[in-house]
Amino acid sequence: MQFKFATSIASIVVLVGVALALRSTTTGFRSGEQANIKIVINQLQSRDGVVPLEIIQPTVVSSAPNKLDDLRYILRNNSGKAVIAAAVIRTITYEDGGKDYADSIYSTVDGAFHPDMERKPFAVWNQMPMEAAGPVSFDEGVIIKEITLAVDYASYADQTVDGAGGEGERRINAMREGARLYKRWLAQEYVRVGKSLAILLPIIQTPRIPEELKLNLDQTIGADRYRLHLLTTLQKKGAADVESYLKQSK
Repeated sequence: MQFKFATSIASIVVLVGVALALRSTTTGFRSGEQANIKIVINQLQSRDGVVPLEIIQPTVVSSAPNKLDDLRYILRNNSGKAVIAAAVIRTITYEDGGKDYADSIYSTVDGAFHPDMERKPFAVWNQMPMEAAGPVSFDEGVIIKEITLAVDYASYADQTVDGAGGEGERRINAMREGARLYKRWLAQEYVRVGKSLAILLPIIQTPRIPEELKLNLDQTIGADRYRLHLLTTLQKKGAADVESYLKQSK
């Protein structure tokens, strides 16, 4: 499987030793072998010798050759301007039956996800810890060989962009659209039930986006993120703040 990046890349290869979990036997415990997972970082093209949004300090934890328990890294903003949104693509290369395969997952940060959500841009020279959404397991006999990390998209406060038109930008825009469509639907439901948050609340608490919205996967992720924002707002600020969102058209 091949992946295209919208910017040129400089590759940094890091070998990370991953301690396998202890194995129990009838005679007691013994330490497992060491497995090496190669971490490849494809950085954005540097400008005046500086990578604008840099991936640093990757760490990985694996309890078995076919399992990735945890992956963490840091994004460092060297661009000299605030980062509004970014998408990082993580590609896992693994061996199964003597053949190599690859699976990719995107992680995003978005300081302009929705007007109702107060988020500050990723400030200049700051660092942002990033981590995988959860553990990844493959079938028995599979061996994870390599993990590639790359910033696929980044937008900045001066309206410049790295990776314009790519998959990372598409996903971020789709999640924003999903949040917008879900909020509009909720606002309509709020009016339909007589502007009663008490009646609407069970719908917001349901971790399932209505099928009638016909959202794709990324839009559904965005809708659910907005749904969770409303529940957090209700818990921290109260019903009045949630109702103020539902009364707004944006």
